[in-house]
Amino acid sequence: AKDKEEKGGAHIMDGLGMLVRNADAMLFFFLVFVVGVSSGCIENFAYVRIGEVGGTGREMGINRLVSSLAGAPMFWCSGPLTEWLGADRVLVLSLLSYVTRFFIYASMRNPYHALPAEALRGVTFAAFWSTGTIYAHRISPPGMSATMLMFMNAMYGGLGQSVGAIVGGKLQSIFGTVKTFVYSGIFDFVFVGLVVLYLALRKESNFRNPVPITNEKATTTTKAKKSDKRTTN
Repeated sequence: AKDKEEKGGAHIMDGLGMLVRNADAMLFFFLVFVVGVSSGCIENFAYVRIGEVGGTGREMGINRLVSSLAGAPMFWCSGPLTEWLGADRVLVLSLLSYVTRFFIYASMRNPYHALPAEALRGVTFAAFWSTGTIYAHRISPPGMSATMLMFMNAMYGGLGQSVGAIVGGKLQSIFGTVKTFVYSGIFDFVFVGLVVLYLALRKESNFRNPVPITNEKATTTTKAKKSDKRTTN
């Protein structure tokens, strides 16, 4: 039993080593982290902003209802959407939706002005989470699907949203809610630009055709051995 545990631990460490050496995988998990930070900021301060423009519990409840109703159907459509657009475009559009939401909340003058942002939340979160889950599963090294999904959840809900709440709270206390959303929107917009530039320069990106991450050295060695055998025969 002890040997199995040691082999399992070594297997996970090997898999994580493959991820660290894969630029596409690192970008994916950092993008998930940024989305988590953005979500943490919005989830903690959007309703503070609604209250600042005169919103009460009634308006906040209506906004949350619209968000839930908009998101439910998207979980059903996210699979075909990912196949049609590709994981890279869906993830970029998801982050762009946060840019839009930040600026909507910053510029709103009425509690009901938040309705488009809340509807956008429901749609884009469903698309982002479903697409991210599919992508993480497809690029998982052999035997590491559950670990990849756990890592994705940790980057989004654990680390990302926690950092977003802390940083958002600090910015809100210094600059106020409006400027916090404006600065957050600008940061996300710049990050989207960098992601798009990376994808444009990297023609063979794993985002367009997700395949399991493998140990390139081991794969090269195996191919070389097979080639030698064929030559000998």
